[in-house]
Amino acid sequence: MNIAFFDKTTTTQIIAVQYKTETNQQIPLLIKRDDLIDPFVSGNKWRKLKYNFVEAHRLGYKGIASFGGSFSNHIYALACAGAKTNTPTVGFIRTHKLDLANPTLKAAKQLGMTLVPLTRAEYKLRHDPQFISKLKEDYPDYFFVPEGGSNIQSEPGLKELADELHQYLDTSQNPNIKIATAVGSGGTIEGLLKALPSQSFIGVNVVNDTDLLNRLHDQYNSQLRLHSDALFGGYGKFDKTLEAFCLEFYQQTGVLIEPVYTGKLFYALCYQRERLGLNQEEPVVAIHTGGLQGLRGMQYMNRLTDTRWLPLINSHVPG
Repeated sequence: MNIAFFDKTTTTQIIAVQYKTETNQQIPLLIKRDDLIDPFVSGNKWRKLKYNFVEAHRLGYKGIASFGGSFSNHIYALACAGAKTNTPTVGFIRTHKLDLANPTLKAAKQLGMTLVPLTRAEYKLRHDPQFISKLKEDYPDYFFVPEGGSNIQSEPGLKELADELHQYLDTSQNPNIKIATAVGSGGTIEGLLKALPSQSFIGVNVVNDTDLLNRLHDQYNSQLRLHSDALFGGYGKFDKTLEAFCLEFYQQTGVLIEPVYTGKLFYALCYQRERLGLNQEEPVVAIHTGGLQGLRGMQYMNRLTDTRWLPLINSHVPG
């Protein structure tokens, strides 16, 4: 295991863009370009995985194992990081049968990841200590990371992101700017909330997880405004309106987003500002958490209906 890959400087730029809505309103946005940290291990996946690899190396583990769905950004990033650091990886995949034509799983396998299918019933036990112990019998020398990568080892990486944001806000002309991010498993925003206890955040939910949202609300109510009006039907769901918005957003700003995570974040910031407690001119720092590899999976499943996606995916998304 050679973790020098994670030694590179990762301070990402914050760029200012304007988005003009269909009603000709100019929306100012500040975008933290964490998608540019690394072409393969980007965004919050870099932030979460970095110190998991450091800890696994410190403890002398042979490899790293984790969990995810068939199109998981986390599984893809873990496989890439494993290849970059000469670390064996295992992905426990929620599927009855591995589809190796699927671009995410195909890439993971080519990068050396061992793929292990789990039934839906088995996958529901992914947090159960007894089930994890059973899996560890087959992989005793592997450091196990939870689905999505959020654990105590992920917190230092998110603290580094928080420090970069704090430094920017400290030197900006408006230190009261809110920070916005998509909320999936909740690990990214919770790490930031802990690291920046005086900062106000907007969390745009992309998963309708009532238990998670209630817990975040109860623990961070004074800091966090949660928003559930950009779900577009639930996790992984979107329609032609959101798809068209993602393409128009790229056309206007040059920043590529996708309709599962970042597309919903920026749609809310552009078209649902009043419900977010924002006026039209109020700038917000939005974190681009990466995840663009998921576009290849959407393309594979014929979920992207607009032909403009093809050249963008070919030029911007690693294959």
